[in-house]
Amino acid sequence: MKKCVVLFVAALVILSSCGPKPAYKTAQGKKKLKYYNAIQFGQKERPKMNFK
Repeated sequence: MKKCVVLFVAALVILSSCGPKPAYKTAQGKKKLKYYNAIQFGQKERPKMNFK
């Protein structure tokens, strides 16, 4: 019984670590966040929109 629980927990950890990253943790997401924050909060020098 204890072995089954350990295997189940290990499977949950492995499957949860293989999921997709949230957008704000990727390089493209960070560029978008910087750009849209510059627009929203009115920075004088806005970064170029260099993401697709």
